[in-house]
Amino acid sequence: MPYRCNSGHLLVKSLICGIGGPRVLHRELPGATRMVHMVRCILIAAAVLAPALQAAGEGLIRLADPLDEPEHYCVDVPGFGRRLNLDAPLMAHTCKPRAADETFTVGHPEAGQLYMPAYDRCAEAESREPGARLFVKGCGSSDLQRFSFEPDGRIRLAGGQLCLTVDSADGEPTGGPSHLRRDLALQPCEGASPSLSRWRLP
Repeated sequence: MPYRCNSGHLLVKSLICGIGGPRVLHRELPGATRMVHMVRCILIAAAVLAPALQAAGEGLIRLADPLDEPEHYCVDVPGFGRRLNLDAPLMAHTCKPRAADETFTVGHPEAGQLYMPAYDRCAEAESREPGARLFVKGCGSSDLQRFSFEPDGRIRLAGGQLCLTVDSADGEPTGGPSHLRRDLALQPCEGASPSLSRWRLP
């Protein structure tokens, strides 16, 4: 009888397919064949789990190139404490590990969204025009809240050719100790310098 994974079992059982007992593995198969099928099932389970693992990523969205800020720039909500301004456009600011105003969950609550758990809001582009800024709004079904995360580190507005890009001007000092800020906007991906548009996700 040919070997097959039992698709009726839970994903965790698929992950251990080949070691879960007679319901998922025919014990009469030769040892080498058992091992091949076990590896196949693990690879299938890993492929299914990958999107869920990405969605669970929570932390800073950090520019890969430090530019003029040794601590790097991260996507940030302007203001701090009582002066936090959730209605202002997002900016690039000196990274502040574990700070609520820089903490995002990628791919939550839906695929392609950038969610801020501290405020229960999602990043949203103001338009599909070059130079459009990003704001944090109530999470919804708008295409302006959907992004694709490219292998080279670019964050692209889904269905278009605009990528999240830091302004090329030098960083401006802010109220914090040695903190700098820059404007942040969606610019044509092809024309954006890699140093200004390549990001590291959580």
